[in-house]
Amino acid sequence: MDLDAFMAAQRSAAVLIVHDGKLRLERYGLGFDGAGRWTSFSVAKSITSTLVGAAIRDGHIKSMDDPVTTYIPQMKGSAYDTVSVRQLLTMTSGVRWNERYDDPASDVNRFNAHKPEPGVDALVSYLRQLPREVPPGTRWNYSTGETNLVGILVSQATKKPLADYLSEKVWVPGGMEQKAHGS
Repeated sequence: MDLDAFMAAQRSAAVLIVHDGKLRLERYGLGFDGAGRWTSFSVAKSITSTLVGAAIRDGHIKSMDDPVTTYIPQMKGSAYDTVSVRQLLTMTSGVRWNERYDDPASDVNRFNAHKPEPGVDALVSYLRQLPREVPPGTRWNYSTGETNLVGILVSQATKKPLADYLSEKVWVPGGMEQKAHGS
């Protein structure tokens, strides 16, 4: 089987091979090319976690045990009051969140229809209304909302847009060909 057939069978969008610091192979599939932007999906969770580490190293975040509200004061008075940066990052906040995409009543779907309060980030506005389900640190619950809240926390702590901090800490030092882009 040739590489193109293999990529099609695996539904692969790209294969890049770097050897001895040189790009040896660059092949695209599924209608993609090197100039297009691709949605990173859960890769963003790892990158956002990396930026938390950079913000700690740079002194913008003092401790993983700091309350989320230290960096996002608009979360005060919500179920996030006693949640630490660590718990937010590890999805163990204890705040109720339903990630089921096939459930119209899930949080991941209801967020899209949420009308935020004036002057409040839409995600912050939505998440701060959610109830606590279990004590923080006691149960893992997959939450895209909380990953995005980590991004807000990093932006608040660094006083920079997340894409700018990503560019400064990862993208430019990594020699990326295209600019970092956040949406």
